[in-house]
Amino acid sequence: MWKFLESEKLVILGLTEDASRTDAEIADLYGIKKGTVASVRRRLVDAGAISFANVPALNKLGCEMICFHSGSTEPSASSDIKASDYAAFCEIAPQVFHGLIGGASLILFTALRNATEHERFIQSHNKFFTGNRRTSKARLSSALFPFAMTRGVFVPSYAPAVHRYFELDVPPPKPPPIASCDVEEPDLSRTESETLLAMIENPSASDREISSIVKLSRQAITRIRNSLVERGIVTRVCIPKLYKWGFEIYVVAHPKFNMELAWDRRLKSQPRDAMDLSFYTLSKPDESVSNYNLAKFMEYSEQLESMLAWYHKMGAFEDRPELLLFTLERSVELRAFDFGPAVRNLLLVNQASK
Repeated sequence: MWKFLESEKLVILGLTEDASRTDAEIADLYGIKKGTVASVRRRLVDAGAISFANVPALNKLGCEMICFHSGSTEPSASSDIKASDYAAFCEIAPQVFHGLIGGASLILFTALRNATEHERFIQSHNKFFTGNRRTSKARLSSALFPFAMTRGVFVPSYAPAVHRYFELDVPPPKPPPIASCDVEEPDLSRTESETLLAMIENPSASDREISSIVKLSRQAITRIRNSLVERGIVTRVCIPKLYKWGFEIYVVAHPKFNMELAWDRRLKSQPRDAMDLSFYTLSKPDESVSNYNLAKFMEYSEQLESMLAWYHKMGAFEDRPELLLFTLERSVELRAFDFGPAVRNLLLVNQASK
């Protein structure tokens, strides 16, 4: 397990709370020298302790829904073969932006233009896993979360979990609100689309490096980048590589709710940890999906089960909630909030429809 210096912990917290913060802003926030912050940032990135992603607002790109797919695989099939086959499937499935396979469980998150694309995705999955690949095929079930009827944390947020893990003597970060989003048809010029895609596919690239990809001046790229950020089309995010820190468990909670318990009441009164510690959350009146990284298995038994007590007391569940546990050491990331293929797919669909 990695051991972090106090300065490293503070820099990680500062960046996971707001990845756009400059070294000077983090230095002022925590009383650290600016040079120390710059050195720590470089060291953390070079060591693979953190990474950065430019996360698109999928709803602003004509994406009508995010879909959560989960399934069980044949236990007798080789874990390596199942992981290899699903990695190959993701290469031909641009809709997938996050996914994990381990043991006999699989999860995939997809960005889908509409219900027709969902059906095509399922058919492509079934077609891919025929013949020799049939034994590694997961029995998928899908939960659709249309933006028009979903509230969530659509940008991965790890700051509350990082603050709790480090037990820092600084004020806890404010968790992102559970918000709703309207679907919008993209209003992007060709150069804006190309710049957005280059930013997402090359999250660590400077404006000068993006300019060489898009073939525009650095000044033009800076202007477009600032516009995309101001319009909320892209958000920079710091993602801690928790499996490298020694975190043991990834848990996905997928409960279905009793509709007699009002959605607003559930969101306002349910345990805060159930919301704050989920780094990616989708919620609608009848079901939700929450994602948690836990340092120790004991946390699962102590924290998650205590959080579930409120739901049982309120009679919130329609049925026994689905809890998917992944041992990080023995699981394979198929995609880790890699939005490049999904955005490229959405932009191509949008261009074809014009």
